[in-house]
Amino acid sequence: MPTYGKLDSFDESEDWTQYVERMEHYFNANEIDEEDQKRDIFLSVCGKNTYKLIRDLLAPAKPGTKSLADLTKLVKDHRDPVPSEIIQRFKFNSRTRHSDESVRTFIAALRSLTEHCNYGDTLNAMLRDRLVVGIKSDRIQRRLLAEPNLTFEKTLEIATAMETAEKNAQDIQASGTNGTFQKQINKVSKSYTRNNSGNSKQGDCYRCGGNHLAAECRFKDAKCHSCKKKGHIAKKCRNKSANGNLSENHREFKSRFKPRAHFMEQDESSESENEVYSVFHFGNKSNEAYKVQINVNECEIAMEIDTGASVSIMSEDTYKEYKSKFRIEPTSAKLRTYMGEQIPVIGRAIVNVNYKKESAKLPLLIVKRKGPNLLGRDWLNKLQLDWKDIFSVVGSDNQSSDLNVILEANKEVFKDELGTVKGMKAKIYVDESAVPKYFKARPLPYALKDKVEMELERLEKEGQIQQVEFSDWAAPIVPVVKENGSIRICGDYKVTVNAVSKLDNYPIPKTEDLYATLGGGQEYTKLDLNPAYQQIELDEDSKRYVTINTHKGLFRYNRLPYGVASSPGIFQRTLENVVQGIANVLVRVDDILITGKTREEHLNTLSEVLSRFKRIGIRLKKQKCVFMAEEVVYLGFKINKHGIYPVESKVEAIDKAPSPTNVTELKAYLGMLNNYNRFLANLSHLFKPLHVLLEKDTKWSWEKEQEKAFIESKQLLKSASVLVHFDPKKKLILACDASPYGLGAVLSHKMDDGSDKPIAYTSRTLTSAEKNYSVLEKESLAIIFGINICMDTPLQS
Repeated sequence: MPTYGKLDSFDESEDWTQYVERMEHYFNANEIDEEDQKRDIFLSVCGKNTYKLIRDLLAPAKPGTKSLADLTKLVKDHRDPVPSEIIQRFKFNSRTRHSDESVRTFIAALRSLTEHCNYGDTLNAMLRDRLVVGIKSDRIQRRLLAEPNLTFEKTLEIATAMETAEKNAQDIQASGTNGTFQKQINKVSKSYTRNNSGNSKQGDCYRCGGNHLAAECRFKDAKCHSCKKKGHIAKKCRNKSANGNLSENHREFKSRFKPRAHFMEQDESSESENEVYSVFHFGNKSNEAYKVQINVNECEIAMEIDTGASVSIMSEDTYKEYKSKFRIEPTSAKLRTYMGEQIPVIGRAIVNVNYKKESAKLPLLIVKRKGPNLLGRDWLNKLQLDWKDIFSVVGSDNQSSDLNVILEANKEVFKDELGTVKGMKAKIYVDESAVPKYFKARPLPYALKDKVEMELERLEKEGQIQQVEFSDWAAPIVPVVKENGSIRICGDYKVTVNAVSKLDNYPIPKTEDLYATLGGGQEYTKLDLNPAYQQIELDEDSKRYVTINTHKGLFRYNRLPYGVASSPGIFQRTLENVVQGIANVLVRVDDILITGKTREEHLNTLSEVLSRFKRIGIRLKKQKCVFMAEEVVYLGFKINKHGIYPVESKVEAIDKAPSPTNVTELKAYLGMLNNYNRFLANLSHLFKPLHVLLEKDTKWSWEKEQEKAFIESKQLLKSASVLVHFDPKKKLILACDASPYGLGAVLSHKMDDGSDKPIAYTSRTLTSAEKNYSVLEKESLAIIFGINICMDTPLQS
């Protein structure tokens, strides 16, 4: 029987699905129906690399024991995992026709992109819409949009017909001459150059319109009757042109190119128009704007770097979004664009600016105009920007587009409003026999009185609290001043409801337990719920227990407040229920961290978390969230894919701590350092001279030995090595030690390169009773101590 066609080995550059389809055609052409025969032919011709891959994926089973369908599916799942539907739809909706691409080639590319979009019956409608939007031809687009009852078939027919007609017309015109048209273009270009150049004898003087250099003009010291400034006459006044009397060429230029909103702060006493400088922005995508995220009054604001603006400005839209964070004052500053148009100024604010390690108090003008926020020369002179980081961001839109799709799909989660968790209300359990406790309002410092009143008004406006006339329960308030100067009001519930309520004992995860799940993460997303507890409503019976007493009267909380002993447990249980079943998500009260072993896994996890938040009614503070970062600070530690580090600012605070002068100060210092004891080896040995001062009946004596231990502990913290992430697949090594005065343990991983990398250190100074143990007992205690304290999982051999 003759053989038709030829089945080649699989080429790595070929799509696997396409190869399987060619193989099926080969079998059909040669009437090969036996499944075992198909499988054997496939295994014999697929190529040595593909065969090895199949053999490795099936080990210890043999390829000959599986069906052809199983083998091809095995390779497909390995080579071409099913991509994210969200990302594929985004790629489809972002595709536009290239300048050198025909309509039919464009349609073929669109059809290829729909393979994993799952459009179903709506496919033709989606192709029609994408073709109309992405055609990149105004003439064809207008013709399509004018067509009633437009179908995909009709769209393709019209677009291809118009494309063909245009090409034919170009072929006809190519045989003629366009010289006259080109001369007209050159004439317009030269005319504009004449009318706008002050340095060419070929053109008009911008001061008076004469045919000479502006520097030689006799009107260079004349005063304009229109704008009252020196250097030109009313006939050539630019301010007059800005109000509608533009020259023909100037008007044509302005209509073609839209000037970018570059502003100058201009003093009212300024006499010379030569002090005004500006820049045109022609909208060329190759010259993308350089942007930077700046923390302004604790708000993450995206600002466009603009060396053409002498002052930094914020648009009206951005100001409205963060209005409560800014206190503006009147200003006489005037802003003008390059074309002389005056921009209304709402006011001026002195703001706290933080950028990486840079911080300063700087002026910011709020303008009544839409557009980007501009970082001008006044801020550039004060801030040392990380230009390498800024340059790397420009042009990376394609890399972050998948993230933008997810954020856009869940933009409801980032609404600037108070969230409300649906389907549940918090309840505070108080013994029925408990005697109500009522405390009068405490006196407030005069400096905080206005701020407390403003915060009460805000909480009442949002519905978090409501004023009541009478209550049998009332707690005094504790105003907490935040870094930005605003106030957080907390009820002092330890003297009222906390003393008689049943504590919600839902466990709050230990930091060590959470960090043990971070292994393998490449990038990190940190979500901020602000406010957190107040997103959960209180049931009616519980509201009376959380009444607060202020100088403005009694207020009752409608939402779960800070300060109630059960609030952390209630909130932890709620959030864990919301994200239950989603891998790579860490929750500790209102701190949420997301990671993933791959970018796609990370994005899928983020998408699922945000979708659940949207469905349940939770709101996030977008400006405080961090997305897809290589490094984040979480629960007081810096984290990246390599491991866990101390935070520099915390280390710096410890490093600047003065030498203790009494036992209380020594305990405070040791308490600060204890937060980082897992990074520090031989701590018991180092702290021996310090712990001696803590023993009972010991007289305080700070000698050279104590000072040396104090200084060495700071140096040890500054040189602390990174702790690697726990990996259940790697071998664990536990090293313990004991001495007459302390115990210590180190938990390490045996790495792939054969080295030992620490996961955690821990140590403890023995008490007087424990020092009486024998050496053998101490060593045994050290092993138990190390296992119990260092480990979050059982030892693996």
